[in-house]
Amino acid sequence: MVVSSIPSYRKQRPDSVIDDMNTLQQTATSLVLGIDGGGTKTVAWLAVCGDDSRERKVDVAGRGFAGPSNQRAVGSVMALKNLDAAVESAFADAGLPRATVAAACLGLAGADRDSDRSVIEDWANFSRLAETVLVVNDAVPLLHVDQGDGCGVALIAGTGSLAWGRNAKGQTARSGGWGYLFSDEGSAFSIGRAVLNAVSRAVDGRSQQTCLVADVTGHLELSSPQEIVTAVYSHEVPRAVVANMATLGFAAAARRDNVALEILQQAAAELAAMAVVTVRRLEMQSMLSLALTGSVLIQNPEFRQHVLAEIEAAGIKLFQTTVVEDAVAGAVNIAARLASAASR
Repeated sequence: MVVSSIPSYRKQRPDSVIDDMNTLQQTATSLVLGIDGGGTKTVAWLAVCGDDSRERKVDVAGRGFAGPSNQRAVGSVMALKNLDAAVESAFADAGLPRATVAAACLGLAGADRDSDRSVIEDWANFSRLAETVLVVNDAVPLLHVDQGDGCGVALIAGTGSLAWGRNAKGQTARSGGWGYLFSDEGSAFSIGRAVLNAVSRAVDGRSQQTCLVADVTGHLELSSPQEIVTAVYSHEVPRAVVANMATLGFAAAARRDNVALEILQQAAAELAAMAVVTVRRLEMQSMLSLALTGSVLIQNPEFRQHVLAEIEAAGIKLFQTTVVEDAVAGAVNIAARLASAASR
């Protein structure tokens, strides 16, 4: 198994990309947008397509950031507001006025559901986002970060979780990603919820004691564990507060707290199960290319290795495992291909 990491893309400014700002403004067809949005944040990259379509050379000119754009987490109004803000920010970062670009690819959590996707497509058309727009779930761009053929399996464990894959026949499969209320196992929200559950049970005397009680109380700057209820439920975005508790779970596990270790062991097993089911449905058990992303997998190498070990223990042969820090790069590459195809 080869394990590699896709490094953060460097932004090319402005001499190497934008030699003549006025000319670029007049030729917006050379611009594309890639957007990655989930339950915590939205990232938009504005990029310039190179002249050589065979190399599909793209350079990032501007980067924009905004809040979450998962409609199931924050609602369609807030999701669209954050998408628009991220795009606006990317143009501002590039020093360009906002314009309709040649193509845009939006990789958004939950966007493979028809109802959610149609809302995004309507907004893109109304705002004249791009001449060509493609809306996909947030796993699809992961398989295009390295300019590959889009085949393999992507495993996401950020605020939410999902496994999605595509084989050489063009067949796709997915597992997980049913939302935080009753799914998203192995995600930051799921781990954070388990941490808070462990705290409540320990305080009540219904379960074994854990350092998580003091950790959570201190993290929220509370005088007693009983105040956790108010701190979480009164927050404007309680889902974000719960997801943040995952970091305390990892910290406690590093100190060998038994409760925290059990929480993470279960989370790793759930993520591995998502990947294994997806692989088997696509009949890709041999020489699999696996792309990993999301804060839970990126920021916790030991946990990531545990997930990979669980996958391999199920009989899956991992040919290459890639840790993707900037999933939005894959969305940019897809947008560049769309622009190239449209110009032929």
